[in-house]
Formats: sequence, structure tokens, C-alpha cells
Amino acid sequence: MSLLSLEALLERLETWDESRLAALLRLRPDLLQPSPHDLTTLAVRAGSEASLRQHLQRLDAPTLRAAAELSRAAAQSVPAGRVDPFTLDALQAAGLFFEASAEAGGAAGPAQTLATPARLPHIFDSLTAHLPQLVETLSSQRASVPSPAGAKAAVTENASLSAIFELLDDVAELLALLSDSPAVTLRTGGVGMRELRRIAAASARWGPSVPAGSARGRAAAAALGATAGSDASVGEIGWLLELTAASGLIELADDQAWSPSRLAQQWSAAARHHQHQLLVSGWLLAPRAPMLLRGPHPTSRIAPTLGLDRQRGDAERLRRALLGTAETLSADPAGQGGQLYALNLPENDLPGLDALTGALPRRLAWDRPLLSARVAHLLPWLVREAERLGLFAVGALSTTGAALLDGSALPDGVREDVSPSPGASWRPGLSRLAEQLASSMPAQVDTILVQSDLTAIATGALSAPSTAALADFGQREGHGAVPTYRFSPDSLHRGLTRGWTGPEILAWLEAHSLTDVPASLRTQVEDAARTWRGVQIGEAGAWLRVTDSQQRDALLDDPVLRGLGLRVLAEDILVCRAPAAALEQALAEAGVDTARHTEAEPDQNRSAQTGTSAEHTASWALETSPWEQSPVRITSAEPSALDETLLGATAAALRQAGRAAPASSSDSAATQDVIGTLRSALAARREVTLTRVSPQGSTHRLTGVPTGMNAGRVRIRVRDDEGEATVMLHRIAAVEETAADPAAGLTSGTAAQERDMEENNG
Repeated sequence: MSLLSLEALLERLETWDESRLAALLRLRPDLLQPSPHDLTTLAVRAGSEASLRQHLQRLDAPTLRAAAELSRAAAQSVPAGRVDPFTLDALQAAGLFFEASAEAGGAAGPAQTLATPARLPHIFDSLTAHLPQLVETLSSQRASVPSPAGAKAAVTENASLSAIFELLDDVAELLALLSDSPAVTLRTGGVGMRELRRIAAASARWGPSVPAGSARGRAAAAALGATAGSDASVGEIGWLLELTAASGLIELADDQAWSPSRLAQQWSAAARHHQHQLLVSGWLLAPRAPMLLRGPHPTSRIAPTLGLDRQRGDAERLRRALLGTAETLSADPAGQGGQLYALNLPENDLPGLDALTGALPRRLAWDRPLLSARVAHLLPWLVREAERLGLFAVGALSTTGAALLDGSALPDGVREDVSPSPGASWRPGLSRLAEQLASSMPAQVDTILVQSDLTAIATGALSAPSTAALADFGQREGHGAVPTYRFSPDSLHRGLTRGWTGPEILAWLEAHSLTDVPASLRTQVEDAARTWRGVQIGEAGAWLRVTDSQQRDALLDDPVLRGLGLRVLAEDILVCRAPAAALEQALAEAGVDTARHTEAEPDQNRSAQTGTSAEHTASWALETSPWEQSPVRITSAEPSALDETLLGATAAALRQAGRAAPASSSDSAATQDVIGTLRSALAARREVTLTRVSPQGSTHRLTGVPTGMNAGRVRIRVRDDEGEATVMLHRIAAVEETAADPAAGLTSGTAAQERDMEENNG
């Protein structure tokens, strides 16, 4: 076993044919971004620390354990133990290990004759030092299966539907609150805790906040927002803000406040299964860290909700891996119908080591050990979010979650088509989810029971129009699929503010109530209408005067004009949503002569809405996350699809190009892996020479031993004066290790600096 320098790695790649190069690019797609021009560039990337770490995250526990053992043997220059031939072939195909002799050709040799890129042993040392739980995972000999003590299917189904009903109600409540008072952002970005408390205090659903140290604030809740007024309910507001923003239901206006978008109006009128479909679609595609908040913890600082610093480029792949693992476990005959996990999240405290236990985290650690160890602290929150969406319930995968994952949990970097849309692979599963949910949910009703205590009880799950009407002039009480509304002067005044009149409220109640409207409620509605002082306003794009009543009725019934939203404002005045130009064109098509008013409002170029039908299933599956339009753009390091033709053409071009020209190979090849070289030198306390570029564009070299690297900076102990200098990483153009021995490096580095000074002066 031995370590390969860049030159030796390049020599190995030069012996590979086109098929082996294409297989390398297929297994490590990050090498394709951007497409390498020659074998020298490919060798630099294949041996870089960033690329090696990316591929190690794709390996399962047995393969990663074999790679660690072979790497350790290579670092110590000792023979390696026996390795499974299939595992060894996979590691060789991915360019992690090569035949020790360049003359060995394409045949796979025994483990004792292998060589590996020089960075790999250092990477494994770093991983085991920073991720101690990885050692335990690699020592495991078999994958986990679910516990046989699982809940009954009916219990899981009921818990899932209950979570979905509650989530839809919560989102509707939040949108109503933001419609009245948008969420204002901080000057530094995001919505702060004070604003979250204000929103919670404005809602009877979550109630005013209470101190975290009170008995009420410490009360444990089975659901996230179950304790009204607690810090958990404030955290619930934060999570709902993240979810609605990820689904496009709220947007950041010019005044830097989050308010409902135009899509929110369509969502409110959509069927419940389409409402849920959009929320799941937004959650799956959001490039965000786990969006769950739990209020102010005693020992931690919560980042502002909707802040750009919560962006996470691998969030979609992480959710895909978690859901795919749950699907694999659910289909395992050894534990079918068993419990996948146990979740223990305290309300107002940080989660402990037992926050997420069971077969789900263990199997994920087996299938993706590096990924699992790196994001172990995020997994409990991701599972809880999946529970809030009804995908998980009582420790198992729900029927809704199974419908989503039926054929949709594809491996990383693989899509069902070559479309660059991130939502392409989720679209079939989201359609199945909506169909399954539509058949599972009870039928919606439009009837209520109005009682003499000024409350109304629904006879079942209310339809969207009935829910919207009662939300206008009633105050909802309690949670659940069958709501109760209370009528008060404040709620009735709110309804009047939203465009209702007293007679319209009474007419609606009489039409929908199975009981007579009590006299006390009639009196309260009439008193509210009489005491309300306000001016009713509305939005109109154009108006028209029609003095003939028969012509007016004909215009209202004309199918050509029906899409304009014509309505009667006065006896001879009609208004519509469309602008004047669109109204004039439609009237001309209907054969009506028109005359423009000289003081008419100018055309505001507002086009009529099309394609907003709530019955159009495809419109409720997002193609990309709304966060992709934010100022912070995070793109995946892997392409969405791998075209075999492209792989073959790239491999053929690499074989034809060969290695780079001598004039460019030394500068570009030896110095591109800046981060990897600095990490290796930092771990071994080896001396390096940095080439730094100043803001003015000039370059100078600095020789010394790195002592620390974080936050985009590297500290280096300068050799000449024994002082320390701090250099920004983005200012470093190249890094070269001067020598393995510090004493030797001192001599060679000084000579190099003297030569540089002579060249600069001469």
C-alpha cells in the first residue's frame, strides 16, 4: 500500500480507457462541474479533498469501512487485510484506490498492491476525530429492522389525518393574521422573536405568550403548538412562516414585510387535498435547514425565522434520504408493520441524545453513515416536520407518506427525466398523495348548528367557502376537523370590515344552519351593523355606465364578459376587475358599442388571471422552490440527471486531450486544491507557501505554518518574524507545501522567497 501524488494519480488515469473514465464520471458526477478539459484537471479534482469527501458521503457502512481500512494501511505502508472483491471493484471504479504499479493495467490486483490519493488518509483521520459516532457505525455488522411493537394501521391513519387537518387549519389561521398585519422583518433580515410573539398574541388559537419559566410554559405538549401561549406555540408560528414561504403562500413585499401572496387566495379556495399537496411540495423542495423552532431555549440562540442564513444546499437530498430510508424499512419483510422510530423532543429545552431512536436513524446511519453522522442533530426536527405534514405518524410511515414515496424516493443525482426542474421527480408521488388523501378524508359539509350561546358548531369538516365565511365574522375556538365558532361584537365588526353587511351575515347563517338563528344572535348582528363606523372600499379595474336595464342584464349574462367579474355598483353603474382596455376589447367582441370617458384611469396593464382552477392538480406541485429566487442562491454540486451520451463524449474528449501542456500543468494542477492542502498542512503542522492576491490585484507570497482555519480565514505563523498573520481564504490563489520537515522547509522556503524578491526587483 502506498500514497499517490498528483503526478502518480495522473499517470494512473492515463492508463484508463474511455469506459473506465465514463464510469468514474458516473460515480462521481461532481467531477463534471464544470466539464474537465484534460486529464490533468480531472486528476486534480479526483484527488482533491472536496471531491473525495463528497463521494465518501455516498458510501454505505460496509463500503466506507473497507475504504477506511485500506486507507489506513496505505498511510502506514503496510499490507491491508482481505476486502470483498465487489467492494474493492467499486472503490477502484470510483478512483479511491488504484493498482500500485502503472503497468498493472485494467486488471484489479489484490488489496496489498493498491495505492490511494494522498488526501484520503487525512480525510479519514479528520472524520473519525470530528465524528466519533462514525466509529460505532462502522463497527456495526448488520442493518437494523423495525421494532415489531408497532401501532395498528387504523391508529396510524387517524393520527396522520388529524395532523393534516390541524396543519391546514394552522396555515389558514396564519394567512388570516398576516393579511391583517404582515410580519415585519429585522434590519438584518428575517423575522425576530419579538415579531413572532406579536403574531401569537394576536391569535386566539395560539394565545398570548407566557414566560418560559412559568409552570404553563414548562408544560409538555404532545403536539408542537398544543400549549397555548407557551414558547412552543411561538416556535410554531416560526415554523408555519417557513412552511408557507417555502410553498409560495407568503412573499416579501417592498416594505420588507411578509404578507399573503396571490397564490394564497387560490389556495384558500382549493380542495383540502390540493392544499396539503402544495404544502408538502414546498417542504420537499425548500433549500432550508430544518425549519422547526421551539422558542427561546435556555442555552441556545435561535436564528431569525425566514433569514437567508438558514439556507442549506443539501436540504432536499437530506429529506429524500430520510423518507427513502423509511420506505425501505416499511417494505422490509422482517419488520413490516413495525415501529420505525421513537421521538422525544422536550418543549422548552434542547433535545438530548434520545431525541430520535429506533430503526430509522440506525438504518440511515448504515446506508449513509457520513451523512447521518454529519446531520444527526437535525434528524429529530426533520422527523417532527414530517409528522406535522402527516407523512409520519406514531413512529411509522403513514399511508399518505407511502403514497408520496411509491417510486419517488430516487437515489441522489438520479431523476425520472432529464428536466432541470427539482420538482420533476416528486411530481408523480405528489399526485398519488393528493389522490390518496382525497379518498381518505371525510366529505366536507356546509351546514352548522347555531346555538343560543352565540356559537356555531359545524356538522363535519367544513368546505373552503364556509370556512372562509365563518372566519370573516366568527372566532374559531379549539382545534380539530370539526370546528366551533363564537360570534362577538369584535368578530362581527371584523366581518363588516371585510365587506359583509348585517343582512348578508344573517342570510348566510339562515341558509347554512340546521337550527333557527336565535334572537340573541340576530340582535347582536343588527347592533354590530348599526354601531360599525367605517367606509367600504373595493378594487376595480374599470367601470361602465348602462342606462338601459335590459342591456345591463344582457351584459351580466353574456358568456364573453363573464370572465371580467362584472357586478352592479349602482342602478346604472357596473364595475369589473379587468382594466379599461380589456373591457373595451371584450365589449367589442360582444358587439357592444363603447365610448371612453375622458377622465378614465390609465391602463395599469393588469392581465386577467388564468389557469387558477383549484381542480387543476398539476398546479399544486411546485417545480422549484420560491427560495431559489432569493438573493442567496445555493446550487447542488451534482447534476439533476446524468446523460450517458454526455458521459461517453466527455470521456472520449479526455482521452484525446491527455494531460495539460507543461506551461499550465504546474500552476493549475498543483495549487487548485487550496482547502485540502491547508487542512493537511494544519493537521501535520507542515509549512506551506501561500500566493495571496490583494484587492488591487497584486500578488505576494507568504511562507509559514498554518495554526487555524475557520470562518473563511486561515491563521499562519510567519516563518521570518515568528508572528501570526490572518489571510482570507478567497484571497489565496495557490498553496504549496514547501517541505515535509520544518527545518528543511525553512531553508527551501527562504531560498524561494529570496528568488521571488530577486525576480520582483529585477
